[in-house]
Amino acid sequence: MGRSISCSLSSSLIFLLPYIFLFSVNLFGTTLRANHDTHELIQKVCDFSNVQEFCYKIFENDPRTQWATTKLNLEDITIQLAYSNYTKIARKVLTVTSYETNSKFRQIYRSCLHHYILLRSDLENLVHALSFQGDLDQAAQNASSHILACMNYFTQYSNIPNPFAHDNENLVYFFELIRNIYLTPLES
Repeated sequence: MGRSISCSLSSSLIFLLPYIFLFSVNLFGTTLRANHDTHELIQKVCDFSNVQEFCYKIFENDPRTQWATTKLNLEDITIQLAYSNYTKIARKVLTVTSYETNSKFRQIYRSCLHHYILLRSDLENLVHALSFQGDLDQAAQNASSHILACMNYFTQYSNIPNPFAHDNENLVYFFELIRNIYLTPLES
C-alpha cells in the first residue's frame, strides 16, 4: 500500500516538473523585463532631476525600486524615504534642543524644532497628494519651506553651530526629487 502512494507521488512530480520549469523561466523573464523597465524609468527620472547624484544613490540603495514601473511607484518610495528621514532628524533636533545649555543656541534650535513640527503636516499632505493624484510639486515646495526656514536661521546667525546642516540638505534633496519625479515628462 505504501509503495503505490510513493509511486503515484513520484509520477505526479515527474509530470509536473516541466510545468514548474516553464513557470520559473516565465517568472525569471518577467523579472528581467521589469528590472529593465525599472532601470529605464530611474534613468529618465534621475537624468531629468537637478539632484541626479542623490537620485541615483537612493534608488540604487533601495530594494523596492526593482519593482517600480511607474512614476507613481518612485514617488511613493521617495515620500516613504523622506518621511523616514524626517522622523530620524526630528528626533535629533528635539534631542539637541533639549540638551543644549547655551540659551542663544537653544533659541535657534527651538525655532528649527518648530519648523520640524510644522513639517510633519506637510509630509502628511505629500502622502495625501500622492494618494489622490494631487499636486506633488506644490506639496513638496511647502514641505521644503520649513527646512529652508531652519537653514536660514543658521545663515543669519553664522556663529551658531548647525548640527542639522547635512540632515537639512538631505531633506531638501528628497523634496526636490519628489518634485522632479512628478514633473518628469514620460512618453505614454
